Amino acid sequence: MKILFDETYASNDGKQASRNIWYGDADIYVDGEYGKVIGLNESLMNNLCKIIKNDLSKYAAHAPTETNWYFYGSAVTQDDIGDNSRSTIMVRERSGEFISNFNISDHDFALNIDAILLFKEDFEKRLASH
Repeated sequence: MKILFDETYASNDGKQASRNIWYGDADIYVDGEYGKVIGLNESLMNNLCKIIKNDLSKYAAHAPTETNWYFYGSAVTQDDIGDNSRSTIMVRERSGEFISNFNISDHDFALNIDAILLFKEDFEKRLASH
């Protein structure tokens, strides 16, 4: 994964700051029987947790009010009507709480939604425990 942007935006009154970090080329796909699917495994979870914890530690003295991460998958897949899709894992940290969201293709929804939901739940718990 490579970092694309790391930007912080302050509110007009200066009381809040939102740090946003975009990563590209995340290796989150595996070849499935009917095409590429998001491959959620322990290695990916460990890598994402390590990146997030490292990013949070960089500004510990002047921590923003919230931090958002966007991990763009390295591959593009195609849905059933011919549109291109790129899976994205997004994470927000605010006041020590983590929320994640996954933008996925219809193909991943049909084949992987249960695994994605389990990964998401474990991922958020693991992030909160560090």
